[in-house]
Amino acid sequence: MVDVVFALEDATLGDDHASALSFAVRRALPWFDDEPEAGILPLSGLARGNGVRFVGRRSRMALRLPIRRSASADFLAGTQLDLDGMALKLGKCSVRLLFPARGVVYSHFVSVGADDEIEFLERCAALLAERGLKPQLITGKARELRTAEGLVRGFSLMLHGLGAADSLAVQEAGLGGHRALGCGLFVPHKTVAAVGE
Repeated sequence: MVDVVFALEDATLGDDHASALSFAVRRALPWFDDEPEAGILPLSGLARGNGVRFVGRRSRMALRLPIRRSASADFLAGTQLDLDGMALKLGKCSVRLLFPARGVVYSHFVSVGADDEIEFLERCAALLAERGLKPQLITGKARELRTAEGLVRGFSLMLHGLGAADSLAVQEAGLGGHRALGCGLFVPHKTVAAVGE
């Protein structure tokens, strides 16, 4: 797995744009849904406004994809995605390799079908144990996301105590569902601190 990262041109998006972004990317890449571990990371570098998010020159869109699909995605560079009537223009793209974290990985939103925090932790621990992984789990903010299919609920989640190979495996496989909405995708985290935005 790699991250295919796109620069973005200035734009204004709705505060809750993940579902529209998912639909636009999946429409542009018809094979996306055939790759169960593929995902769309939350847009980075956005500024908050009153019910909107501002895309600037430091903003990026990243698709987590199998290496064999990375060349099939780079044609999106220079194209424009329609997010419910709001235009998102993609600039140059680059491929970013995943790298082992120093024991800590973080996901801003993990959804495993549990609204209760204790049940959420139990389900996450069980899913990780099925892979032979037993990290320490720290939940953060409760999250929810509106989609055409209904409300998706979950929590931000930090895993620590992983070896280098296991931290890379978690980044590659993710955890839980809704990868196309940015859920269950992990990135390295510098420290075990409060799990926030």
